[in-house]
Amino acid sequence: MRPIVLVTDSNCDLPAELIDRYGIRVVSSLLNIGGQSYRDGVDISRAEFYARLPTLNPSPTTAAPASGVFDELYRACGDADIISIHIASKLSGFFNAARLGAEASGARVTLIDSEQLSMGFGWQVLAAAEAISAQKSVAEVIDSITHTRQRVKVYAALNTLEYLRRSGRANALVARLGDFLHIKPLVELVGGEVKLMGRQRTFSKALDKLIETVQALGPLERLAILHAHNPEEAHTLVERLAPQSTQAPLVTEIAAVIGTHVGPGAVGVAAVKHA
Repeated sequence: MRPIVLVTDSNCDLPAELIDRYGIRVVSSLLNIGGQSYRDGVDISRAEFYARLPTLNPSPTTAAPASGVFDELYRACGDADIISIHIASKLSGFFNAARLGAEASGARVTLIDSEQLSMGFGWQVLAAAEAISAQKSVAEVIDSITHTRQRVKVYAALNTLEYLRRSGRANALVARLGDFLHIKPLVELVGGEVKLMGRQRTFSKALDKLIETVQALGPLERLAILHAHNPEEAHTLVERLAPQSTQAPLVTEIAAVIGTHVGPGAVGVAAVKHA
């Protein structure tokens, strides 16, 4: 059986320790700040990015890498089978860039649209990595990814709508909320689209509603607490939700590319329900 190489992108938010343990190949998103391009997590750290974000004018923009980056990476994998899983195609050009790179390379690439972001697809990447480590076939690895994706729930409480408004990534959501940009929305990512779940007048009430929503899912197989430069509230979520998960929660600061659109202060949860 040919070896299987797993490829993903920096928006999956898997901790470096897991990336290294399973030998996952990661392609970085691009951040454009003040006319200069940075590779997410390579040329600029998340701590540095979030420290600078509130003062950046104009706001940073984001981009997927050129298809040639994938072409080169896939060719370097030699005779291996490649599973390449990426951030939701409705939110980013990553999937299309990977598709063009795969076509140019002639490699055996199976492309997968995670339909998620952050650990919503990070859990799918980890499921694939574990299946590959267990010497499963390509078909079995894909089944593992699909089975995980069907059980993933991603919710977030935003501290502001301002960054979504600037980015234009959720115009329908912002328009629906009209002029009430001071409220704290609760959102869910479904099929690669941002859906409004509710709205609260204060961030503490938004967190309470977020916790209530996750608790309603019942026992969890896996749980990730996500935050955009807000470790204090992330700790609060860990304390209140940890008993619900079979495994200890994973805490991660979301990728700068995602943070560009949700703004500092946002917190979220990526949960995998039990089968």
